[in-house]
Amino acid sequence: MTRTSMTVMTVALMALVLPLRAQTGLYVGAQVTGASLTYKDAADKLDFGSGFGVHAGLTLGSTFGVLVNYDKNTLGSSGGDTDLGQWDVLGRLGFMALGPVKTYLTGGMTGRVAQSPSYGGGVGDYKFSGMNPTGGAAAQVFITSKLALDGSVLWTFGKFSDTRNGSLDPGRVSATGSRVSLGASWYLLGGK
Repeated sequence: MTRTSMTVMTVALMALVLPLRAQTGLYVGAQVTGASLTYKDAADKLDFGSGFGVHAGLTLGSTFGVLVNYDKNTLGSSGGDTDLGQWDVLGRLGFMALGPVKTYLTGGMTGRVAQSPSYGGGVGDYKFSGMNPTGGAAAQVFITSKLALDGSVLWTFGKFSDTRNGSLDPGRVSATGSRVSLGASWYLLGGK
């Protein structure tokens, strides 16, 4: 290998590694979740349901971060269980830090799919999906420099843009969702 090639490879490697070390952290984790979904203009009352989720994120400095999240919940009702899947891409803005505790305000977009055997008094195979705005708050408590316990509360607002049953107008199916989650994050790069 020539001296020029070695120099170029060293500079390229430094250009990759130094920004990663300057970031507060790249992390992955899992959580247990509780979720609710309230349909506007529908008689269906869904129970708060439990589930699980996974997430990955990147915190840039102490102020800003990006979180990608997936949660899967089952919500009960008298007409049968509703399966709810939600994918989030959220920005996180550092709000307050006190010792090992960091808090964040979160906001972004959520893609969600709800599948149910009943809706509005009708029985069938109902499937709703759409992208909607989401906001909330989160906190992390660092147990070690690499391991943090997470907690968050999120709200998703808006209408489902697609319904698969044939008898429903997609513009009329509006639903507000809320989620509470508790989990853990492992910082692969960086950390506290």
